[in-house]
Amino acid sequence: MSNELKEQFRDSSSLIIAAPIPKSQQQPGKANYKILLLQRSRMGTSAAAHVFPGGNVDKADHDPRWATLLNYTPTAGSPPLHNEICAIREAFEESGVLFSDPPTVLSNEEIKVWREKVHNDGKEFYNLCTSHNLKPAVGRLCHFSSWITPPIEPKRFHTQFYLAVLPWSRESFSESRVFADGKETTRLDWFTPEEALEAYKTTQIQTFMPPQFVSLAHLLPVKRHEDLLEYFQKREILTIMPEFQMESQDDKGIHLNGILPGDEEHSSHVKEKGYQHRIKITRNKKGMSVRAYVQGETEIRSRL
Repeated sequence: MSNELKEQFRDSSSLIIAAPIPKSQQQPGKANYKILLLQRSRMGTSAAAHVFPGGNVDKADHDPRWATLLNYTPTAGSPPLHNEICAIREAFEESGVLFSDPPTVLSNEEIKVWREKVHNDGKEFYNLCTSHNLKPAVGRLCHFSSWITPPIEPKRFHTQFYLAVLPWSRESFSESRVFADGKETTRLDWFTPEEALEAYKTTQIQTFMPPQFVSLAHLLPVKRHEDLLEYFQKREILTIMPEFQMESQDDKGIHLNGILPGDEEHSSHVKEKGYQHRIKITRNKKGMSVRAYVQGETEIRSRL
């Protein structure tokens, strides 16, 4: 991608956080982990949508001291270190989950104070880590996907999604430690992938953007948190920018097909003739709703 094209997008990162479910609460055939989702405030980008923690890369995420602290060696084909730092920093700032080595022993009150500091100044994340002998656990992140906002949106982002599996269960978090920040996010939920998609289908969750819906759909087949990293580390990471085609229009809104890489109608990346890889959405005055996601012979319906 040319530098000129890159400048059209805001560089951002997002962290998909999976936390194990205690064995006593696991259900046969269901995922043994839950995913953290935050509801955005009703102002700004992705208003009121449920999303994974994340945000724009900060100038402080580029600080060269991070590479020294982490003894970091770049890997060919991987996103820059600043994207990984951003994902971990934003997750801490927005939820209170600090994905670090070693796992933090900070008190709930210390977490709260540092979240506020980091929210006000991204440089404080480095200060937090060095003052408490912590390191962002970049070595335990799995690069999950890469999305570019399509031209139909007024604000466009190039977002790197990462997957992290926590070493402790979701029940270990008290509401006084892990909670929505009340500024950028207003609600925090833990769902298995099945529960999240069902909550969206029944409108308990009002809005999922395509990256969140597709990510949850890809998590569905993997039922054990022990298998998540190995399963997704084997995937080829393609940059995804939906190519929207108008399907129809009625009193419910404009119905669109978002053509994704591999689809027979994609402009540059076609897997084979007849293969479909697309997300179906409807846009109206209330916003956007995902109706279905199709990948090959698999179709996951939501609000058809």
